[in-house]
This record gives sequence, structure tokens and C-alpha cells, in this order.
Amino acid sequence: MRKILLISTVLIVSAFARENPFFSTSENKNLPTSSNQTEHKPPLTSMTYSFPDHSRILKEVTFTFQNVDGSLETRKLEVDQSIDWRAPLILSQAGGKQKAASATTATSSQTSYDFVQLISSGNRISLITQEPMIRHFTLTDPDSVVVDFRHKGTFDTFEKSLNASPYKKVKITNHGKFARVTLTLDGHYVCKVTETKQGSSIVCK
Repeated sequence: MRKILLISTVLIVSAFARENPFFSTSENKNLPTSSNQTEHKPPLTSMTYSFPDHSRILKEVTFTFQNVDGSLETRKLEVDQSIDWRAPLILSQAGGKQKAASATTATSSQTSYDFVQLISSGNRISLITQEPMIRHFTLTDPDSVVVDFRHKGTFDTFEKSLNASPYKKVKITNHGKFARVTLTLDGHYVCKVTETKQGSSIVCK
């Protein structure tokens, strides 16, 4: 009889036990999730928000945005100003339509110097050269992509502004046994460098 009661007690306790005893049942259901993959959304142009009829003062505005690494970040903008609830609030991004249109009709541009030719189209730039790539890495302050090629010839430092967003400027320098191509970006991006038969390809998103 004692053995039967012991087995029954173990079964009842197991049925009602929680997976994690350090969290309540409601907390387990509301645990946040995150992803390291960014989503592709249409560009923001403008949107409106209508205030309820009892609102009189706008205290603050909260923005939650997704970063290039997929993480979420929240920023608060202090306002503390009176409002007319009859007039909607309009949120727009300056140049949103113009930038979106230019992205779809982007044309390629070319820059050549010594052993390398740069061809940019949209967020991709190709480094056309017969020299083998040694390594590549990124830098911050300012955000840049650096690609080193094996090159024994001598040349003067070359620097040029690029009208090819996100690529802002190119600098080619001689380091004796190798040459360095430094591409300065106009912001923070996730960049992928791929070696190709013609040199290398860089895509920054």
C-alpha cells in the first residue's frame, strides 16, 4: 500500500512541475525572442498618427529600430509640447522617395588606377585586378573596408572621392610587397568580401 501511494505522489508532482522553477508560468510565456537576421522592408516615406481627443501635451516619442546585426534598440525623444489633437502628427524621412528611386535606377561607375579598376553598382563594388588578394578586414572610425593585394611595383598614393553610396572614398597605398585598397563608407554596414576570378567583390548592406 505504501509503495502504491509513493508512486501516485511522484506522478502527480511530475504532472504539475514547471520546466524552470526560477520563472513563474506567466513569465515563461512572455520571454522575449531575438534574431540575428535583418528583414528587408520597403523604405519609409511618410506616415501619420491621429491623437485621441483627450490628449493635450505630447511628452515623449519612443522609437524602436532594428540594427544591421538584427538586434532591437529603443530610443526616447523628449518633446513636452502642447498639441492640437485635431491635427495628425506626420512622420516622414527627408529624401525617402528620392533615395528609393535612385536605388532602383543606380548606374555603374568606374575608377581606374595603376593595377586595379573599381566598378561600383548599387551596394556592390568590384575590384578588377590580376593581383591575388591576400586578406581583407573592416575598420571603424571611419567605417571602412580594407583589401590587400600582392603587388611588388611602386606607385604614388592614390585617393579619390566616390559618388557611389555606400562607398564614400577610395585610397590605394603602396606597402612594399603588397598594395592596400581602403574604401571609406558613409555609415555602418555589414560587408561581405568575396574573391572572384577577376579580383574581388564587395557588398555592403
